[in-house]
Amino acid sequence: MSALLQQAQVALNAGNAEAALQAAQAAVRANPNDANAHYLSAVALRMAGRAGEALKILDILNQRLPGQPDLINMAGLCRRDMGDRVGAQRDFERVTKLRPDHAPAIGNLATLLAGPAPEQAIPQFEKLAALQPQNPEPLALAAALCVRMREFEVARDFAARASSIAPDAWLVRSAQAAIALAEDDATTARTLLEPVMASAKGAPAQLATAWGRLADACHKLEDPEAAFAAWTAANDIQRAASSERFADYDGPRSLASAERLAHWFDNHDPEPVDASALTGPAPVFQVGFPRSGTTLLEQMLDAHPDIETLEEQDAIGPAIKAVGDRPETLARLGTLTADEINAIRAAYWQQARPQGPPPESRVFVDKYPMNLVWLGPLMRIFPDAKIVLCLRDPRDCVLSAFQQRFAVNPEMYRTLKIDDCARLYDAAMRAGEAALASKHAAPVHTVRYEDLIADWRGVITPLLEFLGPGWHDDVAAYREHAQRKRIKTPSAPQVVKPLYTGAIGKWSAYRFALEPALPVLSPWIEKHGYEAS
Repeated sequence: MSALLQQAQVALNAGNAEAALQAAQAAVRANPNDANAHYLSAVALRMAGRAGEALKILDILNQRLPGQPDLINMAGLCRRDMGDRVGAQRDFERVTKLRPDHAPAIGNLATLLAGPAPEQAIPQFEKLAALQPQNPEPLALAAALCVRMREFEVARDFAARASSIAPDAWLVRSAQAAIALAEDDATTARTLLEPVMASAKGAPAQLATAWGRLADACHKLEDPEAAFAAWTAANDIQRAASSERFADYDGPRSLASAERLAHWFDNHDPEPVDASALTGPAPVFQVGFPRSGTTLLEQMLDAHPDIETLEEQDAIGPAIKAVGDRPETLARLGTLTADEINAIRAAYWQQARPQGPPPESRVFVDKYPMNLVWLGPLMRIFPDAKIVLCLRDPRDCVLSAFQQRFAVNPEMYRTLKIDDCARLYDAAMRAGEAALASKHAAPVHTVRYEDLIADWRGVITPLLEFLGPGWHDDVAAYREHAQRKRIKTPSAPQVVKPLYTGAIGKWSAYRFALEPALPVLSPWIEKHGYEAS
């Protein structure tokens, strides 16, 4: 290895992407045919948050040197960073076929599957554990995943095996804390994590999760200062890991995008096309700021035999691509023909329901809270849609969003700081309000989280009448129905429990932390009818 490549490798090991890239690119200039120089350039670009540029290099290398597991694995990581989960999974699976003992690819595949398909991730973690018998990490991660799947006996077995290897490892203790929290034993969870987290080092996502568990334990033990400090530590880790990708991003699904949409629809009200010229059904869009009770309500609706729900899948990409979020593209909303809109509607259904649009006898509820921002465009593409708007005290919404471990995307990046989260809430609500103020607005039914908790049947019955099918006794067994499902959102543990009022007014214990956000939230507190105290 040349001196330049050694310099690049040392910089990569130190986490210095800029120095690594400079050395690797200098090595490429010195020897344009050196595949290692190109590869290290790609690795450095990915570390710098430039996965697209890295992937271009890797695709060329994979054509020149087909069947190289490390190249394919790195390409999979780039695709994952870019949001192409299907392509990433294909790459990781290809590596494991070429080299069944390729531990990095197995670990990457397990981590990728953990969110959407935890039952498929567990065997991958077990494979990794067999390859690395002295590594507690795959066993600890499998244990935490089993907690999410509510398979507590299996979780305890994985955790015990991990503990037998490294009982004091922070990741092992994090898995044990997850089990303790699931059993409502916050004292044990805090005791496990508090002594080890200050010195813990590791993968940002896992570190943030562990800090989040410590925060949850402190919150349950009514220590808000310690809880907020731990949530802040978790969020700071996630911000540092994702700032290269999202801090300056201003495209669709960003805070800047929400602000543009709010401003444009405040000043424009384009006429929709005649609905009689449109083809195919329209969905129900269930929207609201994250943590406003959307998952609880969605699970209640999904228990109805005549209702089908789509949980937290961004299916409106075709609409976003067609009309964008800038004045020059949004102006197209007033000129789109029925044929053009029908093409967008068809593309939406391909995303939302690949097997085809639902039959007329079924109501299809697309639950993606932050589609609130996009109601203006959506109501021109689906003027025959219905809207379910979920509200909750803005202070509880912002605090709860801040404390969650969401998958980081351009919107959720803004929930990692209280003041940013308040700005996102404000922009989302302004965009939604501007859209719903239109004389062409779709029918809307508002559900308050606090009302749903106080009298869920009194809230759900008129909603079901609004949607069409009316009450069905199966809805009363929504908790049993939810227990049979894999719920993707952070609300999963709460949804399957009896309704409780403990999350209402939670913000009051954290007033000290919410002070920077209150000037932004106060107008919405008043507008939505919540007490200002």
